[in-house]
Amino acid sequence: MQRVSLKIVGAQGQGVNSVGEICAKGLKRAGYCVFGYREYMSLIKGGHSSYQLDVSHEKIESSETLVNILVTFNHHGLEKNVHDVKNGGIIIHQTPQWSFPADVQKTLAKKKITVLELPTDDILKKLKAKPILGNVLITSVVWSLLGRSADGLKELVREQFGHKGEELVQMNFGAIDAGFTFTAASAKGLSVGLPNPDPQWKNQMLLTGSVAMGLGLIHGGCRFYAGYPMTPSSPLLTFIADQQNRTGMVVKQAEDEITAAQMMSGAMFMGTRAATGTSGGGFDLMTETLSLNGIIENPSVFVLAQRPGPATGLPTWTAQGDLLLAIGSAHGEFARCVLSVSDAQDCFDLMPEAFNLAEEFQTPVIVMTDKHTAEALFTQQQYDQSKSAIRRGNLVTDPKQLKKLKAGDRYDPTANDGISARWLPGSDAVTYCAQGDEHDPAGNVNETAQNATAQMKKRMKKMDALKKALPEPELFGSQTPDTLIIGWGSNKGVILDAIKALTPGPSPKGRGGIGYLHYTYLWPMKTEKLEKLMKKTKRTILVECNHHGQLGMVIKMESGIDIKEKILKYDGRPFFYDELHSLLAV
Repeated sequence: MQRVSLKIVGAQGQGVNSVGEICAKGLKRAGYCVFGYREYMSLIKGGHSSYQLDVSHEKIESSETLVNILVTFNHHGLEKNVHDVKNGGIIIHQTPQWSFPADVQKTLAKKKITVLELPTDDILKKLKAKPILGNVLITSVVWSLLGRSADGLKELVREQFGHKGEELVQMNFGAIDAGFTFTAASAKGLSVGLPNPDPQWKNQMLLTGSVAMGLGLIHGGCRFYAGYPMTPSSPLLTFIADQQNRTGMVVKQAEDEITAAQMMSGAMFMGTRAATGTSGGGFDLMTETLSLNGIIENPSVFVLAQRPGPATGLPTWTAQGDLLLAIGSAHGEFARCVLSVSDAQDCFDLMPEAFNLAEEFQTPVIVMTDKHTAEALFTQQQYDQSKSAIRRGNLVTDPKQLKKLKAGDRYDPTANDGISARWLPGSDAVTYCAQGDEHDPAGNVNETAQNATAQMKKRMKKMDALKKALPEPELFGSQTPDTLIIGWGSNKGVILDAIKALTPGPSPKGRGGIGYLHYTYLWPMKTEKLEKLMKKTKRTILVECNHHGQLGMVIKMESGIDIKEKILKYDGRPFFYDELHSLLAV
């Protein structure tokens, strides 16, 4: 895979993201697929953050550890990230009179890395420009080194700042011209060659996983969203709130996660499609409400955005450590569905499906994401908005049918697949009781052994029906692999990138290569396809971003299969393309 990577590093609040976002938009429009990855500390300002773009003419869904261009806003980047540059790469900095230690200088010379000092302050003084224009100046230098035109960058800047007046636009243009002049004088003949562009990327979208998930919620008919800010679920809440006037949705920032879960549950009980989102510690607080929805058989949708724990852990980093939490959280046994998004396509497609499953099986659905998916920048084709149909299951709305209902129909233990009739409060129908105590078919408290057994069996029958309804995991790459990789969630993109480079395809005899079995629906778990594949493969590898190999634990629990070979990572960072490529090639 031909890829070019650039990383912008500096303190939070210095405009690191703005440089990356402008470059991403311009390169996508020029015919490149881009993938953006952010790292930042849990501080509003200060700390050390980065914005990395990986660029290719092919589909690209991951980042690599080393970059072609490193841009540092301060000396901390020169200290911390100097070894992140490829052989023959470029470092651009704006720290006057900076000198690397002797050992670093030797390394730079050996790797033939060029170091450019950009005299930002001097250039801005000559332009009589404010310091904030330094970001556009830096962007123009990067843009020039990538072989792009000044006019193309000016078009992007006018688009972004044109509404603020022509004077500001012209000041930005002056900074762009100064950046190109600097590159021509100080970096003559220096450039980073991009592969030939592919027009297919020009009209695609650039969006984060959180934005894609928000669009999926809207497309799925969500009319109410409640949440409490907690990284990395906050970007979803922010996007939904920003769209409130356009969608007419009700969006509530609750006083805590317990309230958010209760508000979502109440809205769903009244027939409104609603969701709530949080991260690990917030989800802990929501589990009592999750259990309540289990016993009253109330459709409910929880978004669980993972980050490393325990406790506060690494609040602005990524992990896949909450799978067992999602499957086993909340007291008692009841039906639930757990699924995970993996990219911008999943984020859109699976939200309507989460609502459909919740209503069809009258059960909680937990949609898992993580910081990496939530905040990564994807190049995404236009969504097919004709695919999603709203399925509301056994919800009775017909006036004639409503009048025929009996209170005992609501929790009827003889209902087919345990899915009984459901009707909404205020309907022209008999009332029933929905409460957290064990109840009889009409919802009245009943603690007899016979009733407890009947109601438990009723609720758990839904798990069998749900399992039958869910699709098998999807196999990518070779369909008759000698090597089988198993994973879930955000690892999908980097695994697909890695196996593209590792295998030329099946052998002439029809077997060979690498296959990737991707689990989207994690609970209830289907293992039939996995079991068939493992009987024929020579090597099976589990890839996860957690310490225990939690997907492997669930697979073993459900099938008895113990996947011995594991590639696990749990430092708060995702797998990088070259890192995973080398681990799989062993």
